[in-house]
Amino acid sequence: MNKCLTILFSALLLCCGCQKHEEVFFDTPFVRIEDINGATAMTVDGKLDNLLTEVRIVVCASDNYFISPVTIEYETIVGDGLTEGEDFRIQPSTMSPLTFSPGTYSMIVRVVWYKRENLDPEKDNTLTLRLKGTDNPDFLLGVPGPSHKKQEFIFTKL
Repeated sequence: MNKCLTILFSALLLCCGCQKHEEVFFDTPFVRIEDINGATAMTVDGKLDNLLTEVRIVVCASDNYFISPVTIEYETIVGDGLTEGEDFRIQPSTMSPLTFSPGTYSMIVRVVWYKRENLDPEKDNTLTLRLKGTDNPDFLLGVPGPSHKKQEFIFTKL
């Protein structure tokens, strides 16, 4: 009797579970910026010379959205305590804009830091790389959600 009830109950569950459900895919294309560990900030020792740091700009998109090259722009925001060329330099081959071919999902931005021991601690000694835009309006900047995390990366030189 228990075996018959089990079979009947299983059949009933199968019949109830056979309704057609529309599949929901999380397929929002977006671009994020982070270091190799997924962080969005890094401190840089001002006493080191020719220090090379790298961050990644990552495209997260399916083949539905990534069928042709995507150009991504980022901006650099330099705090009043730093000077480009004296404190740091973005390697020319990694300057904005970056063009991603289909199948290329991450590109590196390289920043070379130069020795400077007398930084003014009262000034803004940060370099911010912020995603600015793409040539494809379907792509979001930063991780989807109200906070748009990973839309910028902040270096702080100490």
